[in-house]
Amino acid sequence: MDEWVDGQDARTLGRREWIAVVDDDPSIRSSLARLMRAHDLVVETFAAPRDFLDALAAGPPACLVLDVHLGPTSGFQLQENLAVTHPDLPVIFITGHDELSSAELTRRAGQDGFLRKPFDGDLIIDMVRRRAALDDART
Repeated sequence: MDEWVDGQDARTLGRREWIAVVDDDPSIRSSLARLMRAHDLVVETFAAPRDFLDALAAGPPACLVLDVHLGPTSGFQLQENLAVTHPDLPVIFITGHDELSSAELTRRAGQDGFLRKPFDGDLIIDMVRRRAALDDART
């Protein structure tokens, strides 16, 4: 876990009040955290899927921004686990790899979004806000 809000863990703010970012690249985590904070979103970043899974004990985020390629565990593997335990969690996949197979797998998984790095900051903010609002409508 990388980000704190006013000295407290973002998850203590409650469900639907925070956005999670899981990416093994520290520069991406930092950039997304700055961008989201600049748009008044509460964000918590994680370097590894295990860190994020540990954080879920306090409740899921409003939306998850998830890198496809995370080292030994793929974002797709993490999403498959989350589909069982947190089926209503919106997931936006991001990747720096230009692979049609990744985009196709994302479409088949029925996820809420897929962006290739580098992506437009306004676009990801818009996607996160819309997906978080969709999550509110589902519950």
